[in-house]
Amino acid sequence: MTYYNEIFFVLFGFIFLILAISSAPFYRKDAIERQSLLLAGIPLAGAVSYFLFLIAPVTSLGWLTIANMCLIASTLGGALLVRKWRDVESQKLWAVLAVLWVITGIVFEYLRVSGTFEQRVVLVVSWIVVSGAWTCVETYRLYKTKKSFFILGLMVFTAAWVVVNFLRLLSVVMSDWEIFDLYQEPLTLVLFRFMSAALHLFCPIFMLAYSSERLNAQSLAFQKESQNTQLVNAELTQLVRERDHMLMLNSRFSTLSSLAMFNSAIVHELSQPLTALTLTLHDMHYLAKDVDSSFQGALDESVNLVQKIGQMIHSLRRLMLDQKPELQTFDLGACIQEILPILNNESRSRTIEFTGPEPDQVLHVLAHKVLLERILFNLVANAIDALGNPSARSHTPRIELLLHPLMRDNRPHVRVCVNDNGPGFADHLLTEAWMHFQSTKATGMGVGLILGRHILNTWQGELLLENLPSGGASVQLWLPLAEAPGCC
Repeated sequence: MTYYNEIFFVLFGFIFLILAISSAPFYRKDAIERQSLLLAGIPLAGAVSYFLFLIAPVTSLGWLTIANMCLIASTLGGALLVRKWRDVESQKLWAVLAVLWVITGIVFEYLRVSGTFEQRVVLVVSWIVVSGAWTCVETYRLYKTKKSFFILGLMVFTAAWVVVNFLRLLSVVMSDWEIFDLYQEPLTLVLFRFMSAALHLFCPIFMLAYSSERLNAQSLAFQKESQNTQLVNAELTQLVRERDHMLMLNSRFSTLSSLAMFNSAIVHELSQPLTALTLTLHDMHYLAKDVDSSFQGALDESVNLVQKIGQMIHSLRRLMLDQKPELQTFDLGACIQEILPILNNESRSRTIEFTGPEPDQVLHVLAHKVLLERILFNLVANAIDALGNPSARSHTPRIELLLHPLMRDNRPHVRVCVNDNGPGFADHLLTEAWMHFQSTKATGMGVGLILGRHILNTWQGELLLENLPSGGASVQLWLPLAEAPGCC
């Protein structure tokens, strides 16, 4: 073996080994596509082949077969890696190439023992030319979709590598040199081999550069997507808060539109005052018959407006009499857990501590689930209003929504308590009859309380008010427990 062969094998062996080591960071960055296995395997196979070429003459020429098979594997790796970048399935192709690779190794070993050097060169270099041309085709297809400088460089150097190996193949076939093995090649063929190795060296360099560019682009895209996701989550959070707030506000009015029993209270509280107002206006019209006609016109308009209000009330009464809410047996604990996030968010937005019942309480009741939810919304909203302006508080405001299974009238009941640590109820709310509208707020009409009481009565339950000994108000909903669905 001449000295330039030694230099050749050592030089390219170490360079390929350095390239293999430089691919190590991709194992950490590329956890999804696993391209790092090929990215490291291509230069590593090249390094192993050159080191085996170096030691074969002084150990065993049998290493030449393994060295050439490693070199072929290194050349095939480029095309397979580019196909992976193109997201092309290659599992079946891997199996076919593995079979051909093993067959080539067997043939090469046979030629090493019984064949000629020219036959071995034709076999190996033909593999290199074919795999290099295949890599060029795959790289060109990738370049059409990914306009990268590194892909273009890979394609150009691979094409030059194919040309050099083809010329090397022609030189071996057409020459009349009597060569018995690799280590007796003349300087001309060694130069061809040197150019081939140098061009082959640039292939993993461009692959490493493109992999780095690709991972950086993926990282930037991930960061941008993460930022977009955070913005969307923030918008969704704001929408949820606005929805919860609207549900709390709507709870005070939605009950009114779905309650048939409200007609007795609304007729009692509004019909009689409207009748008295109508009679008063008629009397004023009679007494003011000699007054300015414009004043009489105003009285006539007032009478018409009052009559229209009366018609609207009676129409509403007839509409609600036709409604028949269907009752169902459901788990009260699960029902409250469903609306707890809304109640909690609304309380937190007003800087109020909110405590809900334990999540594992299973208590079945026979009621109308939607109406019960609206009652609870309304009661919690009343408690929030009763706690007042956050800047005017002298203590930490709290609201509790609790469930207690208890016996009442020799029958199992559940008591739902909505407690707060506000000023509590006025004394007249705890003593006066429920037949009139009563409010816990100075500006309220008490519609929520009277409707809640009527609803609870239809479910064989009761709504009670009391002031807590420690301070604050408590609204109690008593409901009889029902058997769970499916129980005998």
